[in-house]
Amino acid sequence: MSLPILNSDIILEIIKNSKDNTDSLFNFLFVNKYFSKVAVSVLWENPFKYHNLNRDSQNYSIIQTYINFFNEEECNEINQIFKNINEVFKFNNEQEKSLRFHYGKYLKEFNFQVTRKAIDSWYSIFKEKNNIKNGSSRYNIEECIMKSIMRQCQKLDSLNWGICLVNEGLLKIMQDKIKDLKYFTIDHYYSINYEKSIFGYLKNHCKNISCLTIDDYHDICGDKLTEEFISFIELQNGLNEFILDHAEEEYEYKDLITSTLEFHANNLTKVILNGVDFSDISFDYIDKCINLKVLGLRYNKGLIFDDMDLYTSFKNLKILDLSYNEWSSEVTTLIIKKAGKSLTSLTIGENNIKQAINDDTLIALTNSCPNIRSLSISKTSSESIKMVLSYLKDLKLVTLQLFQIEKKGTIMKSEDLLNYIENEKSLFKLGLGKNDKYWDYYNERRRNFEKFLKKHNVKLIAYKPKNNNVL
Repeated sequence: MSLPILNSDIILEIIKNSKDNTDSLFNFLFVNKYFSKVAVSVLWENPFKYHNLNRDSQNYSIIQTYINFFNEEECNEINQIFKNINEVFKFNNEQEKSLRFHYGKYLKEFNFQVTRKAIDSWYSIFKEKNNIKNGSSRYNIEECIMKSIMRQCQKLDSLNWGICLVNEGLLKIMQDKIKDLKYFTIDHYYSINYEKSIFGYLKNHCKNISCLTIDDYHDICGDKLTEEFISFIELQNGLNEFILDHAEEEYEYKDLITSTLEFHANNLTKVILNGVDFSDISFDYIDKCINLKVLGLRYNKGLIFDDMDLYTSFKNLKILDLSYNEWSSEVTTLIIKKAGKSLTSLTIGENNIKQAINDDTLIALTNSCPNIRSLSISKTSSESIKMVLSYLKDLKLVTLQLFQIEKKGTIMKSEDLLNYIENEKSLFKLGLGKNDKYWDYYNERRRNFEKFLKKHNVKLIAYKPKNNNVL
C-alpha cells in the first residue's frame, strides 16, 4: 500500500502549526526541498524568535544573512561609512551567491529594539574580526542595516516601534510594507525626536490594525502627540484588541483610553489595562464593549463601587483577570457578577489580604459563573487558599492554580481538595506556587499525594503567575 501524498496546503498547515515547537521546525529543514522552503518561510518570519538573543554569535549570523542581500546602493553606503571613519576596509556581500533562499523577504514581524540589539552584537563581532578600531559609526551602520532589512521584506504583519522614533528614510521604506499590518506595539524606549511622532507617516498607510499594544507609555508625549495618536486609533477599521501595559502615573492617558474604548466599543473583543487610575475613567466605557471576550485589569486603582452600573453585564466574556488591584472587594465582586454565565476562566489575586478574595467574592463566583472551568489564584494568603478550597464543591474545574504568599503549609493536607478530586472527577491540571511546602517534601506524604493525583489523571505543574499581562 502506497503512502498518502500530502499536498502543499497540508504541508504548509503542518509546519505553521509547529511554530511553537522549535525542534520540529528545524527538523523540517532536512526532510526535502519543499519542506525546507516552507520551514524557512516560517522561521524567518521572525528569526530572532527562535534564537537566544543573549548569544552574540546567533545575532551575528542572522544579521550577516540580511547583509548578504545588500543591494549595490547599500554596499556603497556602508563602504562610505567606513571610509568616513578612516577605516581602510572594503565591504562586500559575495556570500549571497551561495545562499539557497532570499531569507529577508519572509520577514513578517519587526521589533526595532530586538533588531537593534542584534545589530549591536553583529557590529561588535564584525569589528573584532576585521580589526576595526573606530566605533563612532555605530548609529550610521545600524541605520543602513535597518533600512536594508525593511527593504528586503515584502509585507509586515507585526510591528514594534518607538512612538517618537522618527527616521524619515526608514519610515518611507516601511510605508508600503504595513498596509495589512495587524499587530502594532508602541513603546518609548528609543526616542530620537520628542517633537514628532510616527503617526503622521503611518496614518495613510496603516488602517487595518486588529491589535494595538501600548507598552510603558510615558509622559514624553504631550497633548499634540496624544491627539495624533488618538486620531490614528480612530482611523483603524476594526480594532479588536487594546492593551495598555505599565503606564506611568504621571501621564494623563485618560483621553487615550476613553476614546479608544468608545470609538471601537462594537469591535473590541480583548481589553487589558494595567497600571491605570480609574478615578476619572468610568467603568461604563468597558461595560459598553459589548463583544468583549477577554478582560484583564491588573495593578489598577480608583474604581468605586457606588459609581458603577449594577445592572449591566457582559454577554460574551470568557476570560477575566483581576489581579493586584487597589480597590474594594465589592468592586471585584461586581465585575465577576457582570461576567456571569459566559465566564470560563478567572484569575484573581490580591496585595492586601481579603481585599479581593473573601466569602462575598467566592459566593458571587459560584452563583453567577456556573460554567467556570479554570480558576487561578495569582496571589493571596494561605488562609485565603483554604477558603477558596472550601468552595470547590460548587465548581466543575478543569484547571486550578494556587499561589500563596507565605512559605508555609501545603494543600496536600486539604480534605476539601482531596474530596473534590475524588468525587468531582473533572480536575485535569493542578498548579502549585513555589511557596507551597509540597516542593520541600521528599517523604511518604508527597509520594502518596502524587499517586493519588496519578490515579485520578490530574497533572501537577509549578504555577508561576507573571507580574505582567499573561492573557
